[in-house]
Amino acid sequence: MKDAMESTMDNALEKTITSAIGFAKNILKSEQKRNDFLSDELASQATPACRKAVEYLHKVISSMKKHLDGENIDMILTALGGKFYTLIYDHLQAFQFSSMGGMLAICDIKEYRTAAKSLNSVLVDSKFDTLHALCNLLIAVPENLRQVCTGDQLANLDKNVLHNFVKLRTDYKANNLQRLFT
Repeated sequence: MKDAMESTMDNALEKTITSAIGFAKNILKSEQKRNDFLSDELASQATPACRKAVEYLHKVISSMKKHLDGENIDMILTALGGKFYTLIYDHLQAFQFSSMGGMLAICDIKEYRTAAKSLNSVLVDSKFDTLHALCNLLIAVPENLRQVCTGDQLANLDKNVLHNFVKLRTDYKANNLQRLFT
């Protein structure tokens, strides 16, 4: 009886996390404009899409912390954070970034990282730290890209992950940046 109840609870929590991430994905999909990251204007704050997604995530985290307890809360919050990280990573892959757009992406990542820190998960924090470092590839001058790729946070990442991020730059072809990965 206890095992059946635990299984039912696990399924319900997994569905809750999946629904929350699905709703956050919907926010980003409907609010993020295709040209948000192509601007030449200096960015000083996160995009409206990011702010809405983070506001929603804070509500979800607050509700989970309020209504759940025990030893499993950390695992549940880490699972939520892992799926949120994947959502943000995949979301960024759908855009092209100018240099200033890369700065805007970094502003967004800063907001996402702040939200993720409230999950109190070292694993999730580490993932968002790495994502922040990857976003530095969007703003580095072409001459410094190789150095950024071999920096502390990125040195152990698969070369294809690094290359895929560099491909998001609007100057990828113009500066022949594929040569760095061949």
